[in-house]
Amino acid sequence: MHGLIFFFLHKFAERYPAGSVSRVGQAADAGPAGQTHLPSGVYPDADAVAMLASLADSAGKPLGEIVAAFGEFLAAHLVKVAGSLIESDWRTLDLIEHTEAIIHSMVRTTNPGASPPVLEAFRASPDELHLIYSSKRRLCLLATGLIRGLAAHYNEQITTEEPSCMLRGDPFCSFVIRREHGDTHPSHSPLTGTMLSTPGMDAEEAADDPGILTDLPTPAMIGGYQVLGLIGRGAMGRVYLAHDGRLDRRVAIKVMSPRYAGNPAARQRFVRESRSVASVEHPHVLTVHQVGEQDGIPYIVMQLLEGRTLRAERDIAGPLPVADVLRIGREIAEGLAAAHRRGVVHRDIKPANVFLEGDSRSVRIIDFGLARTIDTAATALTLDGSLVGTPSYMPPERIDNGAIDAKSDLFGLGVILYELLANRLPFEGRSLTAVLTAIARGAPQPLHEAAPDVPRDVCSLVMRLIAHDKADRPNDARAVADAIAALEKQSPGPSGGL
Repeated sequence: MHGLIFFFLHKFAERYPAGSVSRVGQAADAGPAGQTHLPSGVYPDADAVAMLASLADSAGKPLGEIVAAFGEFLAAHLVKVAGSLIESDWRTLDLIEHTEAIIHSMVRTTNPGASPPVLEAFRASPDELHLIYSSKRRLCLLATGLIRGLAAHYNEQITTEEPSCMLRGDPFCSFVIRREHGDTHPSHSPLTGTMLSTPGMDAEEAADDPGILTDLPTPAMIGGYQVLGLIGRGAMGRVYLAHDGRLDRRVAIKVMSPRYAGNPAARQRFVRESRSVASVEHPHVLTVHQVGEQDGIPYIVMQLLEGRTLRAERDIAGPLPVADVLRIGREIAEGLAAAHRRGVVHRDIKPANVFLEGDSRSVRIIDFGLARTIDTAATALTLDGSLVGTPSYMPPERIDNGAIDAKSDLFGLGVILYELLANRLPFEGRSLTAVLTAIARGAPQPLHEAAPDVPRDVCSLVMRLIAHDKADRPNDARAVADAIAALEKQSPGPSGGL
């Protein structure tokens, strides 16, 4: 746990009787072996738990109540500490939604040894947020207190449900947080932290769309490129349509938010990851033309694609022939193989991040953690019975705090193929919790039962890709591409076209 938390724990202890303050204060200053807790350090969770248990014993209250109270106390102080990373128009749900990015900027980039909780936030509507907490630390009671404390800080009324909890034996904790109507704060966009350009919209149309907010002035030039307009924005930056006068072509430029670029560690990470992706040169991966900085703000110049995402294509064209599905799957695997050879893991393989380019509908994998785009039609998260989108492609290791690697990308590819062939997802549910629970259990209906007309060899490969245990998945993306190529030779008849 970060030393800053110990600092505020000492402050929290001061609210209790002098005897408990003395004991906890001593613990806050030194660990079990005389170790000093410095605000910039990283220390065992057990130290904090022991301190909270001492407070609970002195106050005669359950430990859980004290942990939640500390979370509530901590919230307002963390808001002050993270002030430079918080947008002025954010409110409770917005801040919770961006907690992971803020934790990264404050803790991970400067303290690689720190292990913050795994947080996944999905915005269902301006007034509803779904939060997934997955960590072996099981500090969900602290999270509950933090949520209450943030609402109190913003003077908002919220309700919180906890459909699943690790303390009850569930594989993860989930919260459904709703803002009650009646306060005076304006609702924030449900797409905060996502790209706001409309899927399938022409770039020039998007640049002229008044629905794309422009609260920051649009620069005239970026790195020698003439800026034509804003086509998207996200929590970490903005994307502009621009003209490359040297080669007379249109490009897309992602610019890091000045707010985050002010953090040297976050800026270095942005540039480092951008250069890693730029090193991937392959016809099935989005091309990065340049990585640079202007006035201390990093930017990435990317290929501007013409076409639409696989998600949009399927919504428009309907089910695809098996031959087309195999071709798309092979091209995704080939693109992933190229990225994995360069040590780049996508982490978010889904139909909205697979672009079908031009008349040939050739695959381009987009958004390698650079500009996390969410297809609004594919990610509507509700409790009224509609199916959840993006979480359905999440590998089980991402839920249970396991290591994310190249085989995690293969899982996403398998889910895409299953969905295209069966016209349904392998892991379904009528709530976010239900979907993630299905993934955590890892027992989807066999594809040959869901799609009996699909060749058995194809079904077998897809089921291996979505195996719960990574060891049971194919060795690598290159092997998957080769396997699909062999299946294509057995496929009856030519492609029916897209």
